[in-house]
Amino acid sequence: MTSARRVVLRVVGRHLTREFLSAFSLTLGAFVVIFITAEFFDRLDGFLRRDVPADAIARFFLFKIPLVLTQVMPAAVLVGALVGLGLLARQNEFVALRACGVSVWQVAAPLIAVTVGLSILVFVWNETVVPYSARRYHAIENIEIKKRRTAGVFAGREVWYHGRAGFYNIDRVSLHRQTLYGITVYQLARDFRPKRVIEIKSAEWRDGQWIPEGDVRMVRFGPDGVRGEVARANFTLPETLEDFGAVSVEPEELSYAMLRRQIKDLRRKGVDTSESWVDLHLKIALPAASIMMMLLAVPLTTAGTRVTSFAASIGLGFAVGFSYFVLVAFARTLGLSGALPPLVAAWAANGIFALVGGFYLLGAD
Repeated sequence: MTSARRVVLRVVGRHLTREFLSAFSLTLGAFVVIFITAEFFDRLDGFLRRDVPADAIARFFLFKIPLVLTQVMPAAVLVGALVGLGLLARQNEFVALRACGVSVWQVAAPLIAVTVGLSILVFVWNETVVPYSARRYHAIENIEIKKRRTAGVFAGREVWYHGRAGFYNIDRVSLHRQTLYGITVYQLARDFRPKRVIEIKSAEWRDGQWIPEGDVRMVRFGPDGVRGEVARANFTLPETLEDFGAVSVEPEELSYAMLRRQIKDLRRKGVDTSESWVDLHLKIALPAASIMMMLLAVPLTTAGTRVTSFAASIGLGFAVGFSYFVLVAFARTLGLSGALPPLVAAWAANGIFALVGGFYLLGAD
């Protein structure tokens, strides 16, 4: 028997994969329903207060389902593995396999291969379906639910916004840092001819107003030609941070390729891209989380512990899944603030869970 055959036992692998996928499919569907139901009742008061039409509510949640699927995937993998493999453990199938000389690594190999495939599918899903659906449900939320006017649009790698000072072209809207980067304001005369162009490197929302960084440069167009000057020191934008919130672009609205192109363009313009680098690395780290969850599930179930009971599987799955996302959110916040390098912030949770899962796997063998 070759080493490949010793590692991959086809009959055992197919049996384990079938049991896992059955439980995983049911768990994934249940998690999506729970997530959507919980958010619906959480937002119900706002829907009623704003008198939101039923069809707008239905379309909002319909377009949010693709993102929810990717968000609950790691927890669904963990619970699905604990439940599916737990059924086999309660029937003493793992005891029989171990008695036949099957190691925990031979049990884990086909299951990890399946989760690698799931991670690749999630990445492709995030690249194709999620950006479109995210833009649609954000538009429904801003326009039909929150009743905001359609004053802005995201075009490629920048934002165009029609504000009270004119037409704004903004390289990046960072709600986390309360900062606008790369602002160009185009002001037109009544006959729609260009009157002046105002350029601001960045502006921070502080004490209820926008504080520009550096000089505010202004170019005037008049009968005597084009004249450039530095605007008055107290120049500020008339809009608030909330106004620009309607046109801020969330990470899920961009694919990996789009975000990478945006980072390249912003760096060329001298705009800080540390936040974007964190979100770029997360677009790979989050789909890979399913693999880390399987590394935890296999040793817990093959060891024949009390976690193989149905109630314990569900409870542990929720607890571990919640802990993972708390750790991801905490590390992301540190990355956005610059306290952690972007790569470390994005992969910290996966690294910790991989170490814990690897430790249990080594101990189970």
